[in-house]
Amino acid sequence: MIKSFYLYLFIFASLIALVIYVNGRKYQEKLEDQVQSLRKELYETDQERKEALSFKEKSDFEDSVFSLKRNSDSEDYEINIELDASEIEDMVKFELLELNIKQGGNPLVPYEGQGSGFRITDTKFVNDRWVLARFTDNYRWGDLLVGYTVDQNKKVSVNTLQALLFDKNAD
Repeated sequence: MIKSFYLYLFIFASLIALVIYVNGRKYQEKLEDQVQSLRKELYETDQERKEALSFKEKSDFEDSVFSLKRNSDSEDYEINIELDASEIEDMVKFELLELNIKQGGNPLVPYEGQGSGFRITDTKFVNDRWVLARFTDNYRWGDLLVGYTVDQNKKVSVNTLQALLFDKNAD
């Protein structure tokens, strides 16, 4: 009787060990699948990051071509008026934004704006003579090519060279 008891106990323990082994194996396979999935996702994210960085590098290259700060030809201009590129940019931006507070909007924008008129919202310096400016009246928007000069007395003069209006309501 005791022999049969040990035999049944051995069979029962073997069955329990087999069930634990099968369940453990399934759990391990599930974890391996999750790890593979996460590795694949990480690889795709890494590729997207590399593409974004390469785009930023291209963008930096474009900035180096069209920029007051990185334009070696404008250094003579900066030396003559005894200012560096950052100071010139600040002075011109201030002048452009100061014109925004005029009644009827910024006078550099040759279009009639709705509400309080057109306002310049963003600028991009092309070189030591030109600025690209974005303008809007909250209904329509456009771009300006603004010419500027800074004289020896640090006085800024600006004028509109070209303007383009994007109107979503136009036919």
